[in-house]
Amino acid sequence: MEKNISPSPKKITEMDFPSAMREIITGKKITKLEWDDRSIYGELKDGFLMLRKEDGKYYQWIISEADIRGEDFVVVT
Repeated sequence: MEKNISPSPKKITEMDFPSAMREIITGKKITKLEWDDRSIYGELKDGFLMLRKEDGKYYQWIISEADIRGEDFVVVT
């Protein structure tokens, strides 16, 4: 599924949780459109699945059912 996010004319591809985790394993950073803030993203850091929050600090990502069911993950560019 593709979605156009304003104001950028770039199209992005939304993905489900398993696909997002595959992207993280390859070294990419991912976020959820639901989070509505591109400064929040998940990545592998020192072998742990971490979330970088608005304050610039990393926190261990405690995966929720909403994350697992989510289909609005995108790669941070």
